[in-house]
Amino acid sequence: MKSVTSTLGAEQEYFLIDRRFAALRPILSWTGRTLLGAPPRVDNNSKIHYFWLDPNTCSKFMEESEKRIIPTWIPVKTRHNEVAPSQFELAPIFENASIAADHNTLTMETLKRVANKHGLFCLLHEKPFAGLNGSGKHCNWSISNDKGENLLEPGKTPHQNLRFLAVLAVVMRAVNSHSDVLRAAIASPGNDHRLGANEAPPAIISVFLGSLLSDIVKSIETGKKIGR
Repeated sequence: MKSVTSTLGAEQEYFLIDRRFAALRPILSWTGRTLLGAPPRVDNNSKIHYFWLDPNTCSKFMEESEKRIIPTWIPVKTRHNEVAPSQFELAPIFENASIAADHNTLTMETLKRVANKHGLFCLLHEKPFAGLNGSGKHCNWSISNDKGENLLEPGKTPHQNLRFLAVLAVVMRAVNSHSDVLRAAIASPGNDHRLGANEAPPAIISVFLGSLLSDIVKSIETGKKIGR
């Protein structure tokens, strides 16, 4: 292994509304968000939008967006409803972090252009509507070597994957030692206020490992085998 590269898969959330309704709220076009208005009749607390079927217009919009995005070598993989009403998301496979950032900008521009063609208005502001989850980018970050191997891939036997465990320990140590820098890197009025009930506040810097990896880390700390 001669080099290590930072990788990123930037999920993109967005809202779709009918352009005719957007025209009745000029502030949406001017600022990309609501500054005045009544609270929504349907909020995101029930999470029912996750289980709604995509309206036909939205499905056609998503299909055309992907047909335009994929030929530009942006590795889009998934699309689905998000928690807030009229909120959706698409996500690419991870790639080099600097390239992923450029691709995300191209993706947002494509979403806006295609939405206009389908009579829709695409809102990308991190907090377009009061009382609803904001639209952000969940940054699925990792590091890979010059062979294209993901150094944070645990494999089927993470407790025996010494390289993974070593890299995991280094990342956990870095988060613990430099949490102030991480916090400063993401602190902004938009990011801090876009959050709803289904998103982690950026003021809390933590590492969530899940039950299996937590047990493995604890076993290394205590010197006891898992299950004892």
